[in-house]
Amino acid sequence: MIVRMKEILLFTSAQSTEETIHALGNLGVVDIVEISQPENGTTAYRQAAVRDTEAAISLLGEHTATKTTNHPIKYPVDDPKQLVQRVLAASGIREKVAQRLEELRALSNWYETWGREVSVPALEDLAEAGLYIRLYLLTPSQQKDIPGRHTVISFPKQGDLIPVALIARDEREKLPWKEEPLPELSYASVVQQIQRKERQLAEVERFFRDHTNNISWLEEYLLVLRDQLAMRQVLAGMGDINGKVQYLKGFIPKKEVDTFKAEAEANHWGYVVQDPENPEKVPVYIKNPKWVKIINPVMSFIDIVPGYKEVDVSIYFLVAFALFFAMLVGDAGYGLVFLLVALLLRKKLSSQVRVLIYVLSCATILWGVLSGTYFGSEAIAALPVLNDLIIPEIASFGVDNISFMMHLSFLIGAIHLTVAHGIRVIMFINSLRAFSELGWIALVWSLFFITEQLVLGIPMPSWGIWLLAGGVSLVALFSRESNNFFKSILVSLANLPLSLISGFSDIVSYVRLFAVGLATAAVASSFNNMIVPEGIAGMGFIQIVLAAFALLLGHGLNIALALMAVMVHGIRLNMLEFSGHLGVQFSGEAYSPFRWLSNAASLPGKRVEPLKKRITY
Repeated sequence: MIVRMKEILLFTSAQSTEETIHALGNLGVVDIVEISQPENGTTAYRQAAVRDTEAAISLLGEHTATKTTNHPIKYPVDDPKQLVQRVLAASGIREKVAQRLEELRALSNWYETWGREVSVPALEDLAEAGLYIRLYLLTPSQQKDIPGRHTVISFPKQGDLIPVALIARDEREKLPWKEEPLPELSYASVVQQIQRKERQLAEVERFFRDHTNNISWLEEYLLVLRDQLAMRQVLAGMGDINGKVQYLKGFIPKKEVDTFKAEAEANHWGYVVQDPENPEKVPVYIKNPKWVKIINPVMSFIDIVPGYKEVDVSIYFLVAFALFFAMLVGDAGYGLVFLLVALLLRKKLSSQVRVLIYVLSCATILWGVLSGTYFGSEAIAALPVLNDLIIPEIASFGVDNISFMMHLSFLIGAIHLTVAHGIRVIMFINSLRAFSELGWIALVWSLFFITEQLVLGIPMPSWGIWLLAGGVSLVALFSRESNNFFKSILVSLANLPLSLISGFSDIVSYVRLFAVGLATAAVASSFNNMIVPEGIAGMGFIQIVLAAFALLLGHGLNIALALMAVMVHGIRLNMLEFSGHLGVQFSGEAYSPFRWLSNAASLPGKRVEPLKKRITY
């Protein structure tokens, strides 16, 4: 559910502004709104510090931690800022050394092509004496095209190219292709510098490995930097009254008002608490039971938040998404794979993600058992115990049930959209618009009957036309509240045809639940028939291993396609069809209270001494 919010104005003296912000961070319930536009560069320094620390943590995270007992750390530091600077400097050195090493290896390859004994000074001496030697790497066809008037020496082929040396008395004599430049260093110098650069790279890598044990220390330091940045941003965005009083605006949950007032009285703040003037600007705080919160990872993935005056769709999304996931994947074997993966990775998954996968896996297994789908294998589904559990109307194999599955999909769609308009009936229970939503429920079922007749040939009930007429009448009369009654009816009637077409297409959209689920089973069955058309009887050990590998790849691809279908179709039916009928536009911004992230949160300028004692050597 969406928690009701209060809007606050807080006033404090200019001398105690930082103490006020510090107390608000400890309170941790106020979502602060920027009042004045901060000047450019006000927080740039701290933003740069945060970015640098994030980069340093990322760089250290690329390396494997070493046990500090193996050898002493060669480059110890006792300050997090110093460590960040050294890590970034080491990264810059590594980049330059790697670039130079690449250049040196290119020179080494030159000598491998033309000979390690080649002396560049000797070639230069010959040129001064009037004998010019030019080097080329040519393709066989280019070599054949060399004019006969030139004196050339060809060397053994190197890959696809042939080294060719042109010997000339005239400095202007050249071949019509790109000439190979002469290196500035001798082969011995190149080898020596390569060894030196490799030692430098090894030294940089050791520096990184030595300090991977300090990643957690830098992560704590990063939290402090973010806290200090947040404080600077709040200070820069506060309003000012004659340089004596500063004020800020924010939002707090209604239940936290008493806590805020007590803090304000204790700190001698001036404040105003009122209902929000503009609901569109109010941050959205969604609070649900734990069992509903398991859908949060999906909502975060698609990055949607309902508006403050809209409906929290979490519980409806969860129930429908579990059903859609089960129907779209539709394979008990795949559901078992998901469940086993979640169990194996349970320690690495957050509790919400882990429980969500459990729910989706179990729903998929249940649907797969009832439809008789196990890795797309009809042989497994035909086993005595499993075969008895199959419901013929939804079975994946051996039954002509396409009409029923389409009927079931349309029925799920009608029920889903009815729930949406039923919620709106409750929302407008004290308004005449509730009758309009009742009318839409009648229209949804009228459109369901029309869809059944057009697609499946099932005759519409005799009373269906009266249901349609009643729905149209209620929507036309009560969908708009206006002082001009007849004008509102005309506007409603003008919009109704497009709304009816949209509603019809919405119900038809639910047929994707059947179509995609059928495709998943068909693809799995096709892989089985292609790889093991007659089973594994008579196959040798190597053939069985190769077949297992091919089945793993095939079913892995099918699982990936099924999950993509869930993200496209399963989420779409909730986001577009259901939410569209519910009137949810997801126009809100999540409630993000200002609070300290670290235990070492402090006023700007205070040194972070507690962190310095935690560095490991």
